[in-house]
Amino acid sequence: MSDLEFSDTPALEVLARLPRSDIDPTDIVVAQDLLRLAKTLLGSFAEQFAMHGLSPGRYALMMTLQARAAPLAPSEIADRLGVTRATVTGLVSGMVRDGLIVFAPAEGADRRRKAVALTDRGRELAAVVAPEVFQQMASLLTPLSAPERDTLRGLLRRIEDGLSG
Repeated sequence: MSDLEFSDTPALEVLARLPRSDIDPTDIVVAQDLLRLAKTLLGSFAEQFAMHGLSPGRYALMMTLQARAAPLAPSEIADRLGVTRATVTGLVSGMVRDGLIVFAPAEGADRRRKAVALTDRGRELAAVVAPEVFQQMASLLTPLSAPERDTLRGLLRRIEDGLSG
């Protein structure tokens, strides 16, 4: 079903056949539009990352280390990215193998704890990829005026807040 566009699904027809529904059909259409846009955006950025041998997860890990500019424990990376430690472990393994990160002593009281840091190669890659990705992000919003961007940001926050509450 991943190749089927959300707008192509028969959601409205199914909704109309429900015995009783107080769901506004417009809500379904708007949600499908939002999901379709999210899918398109994710695909676009995944293609950008892939051109550099990265995945979205590898990019996120790389940028977390780039922003910190100091070794981080995998558990701390997982917390910052909002993913499982197992996910970070898999990303770290591949990135160590590819020479993008190395194991280093963690900062703080327990220096025996393992941490990871970017290699020179990882920092060089981040310096190339980040400006490209940031430009792609900025270009997404060029059709919108500054007030429209602020409105969009507020609306997206409200949707996100509704998901967590």
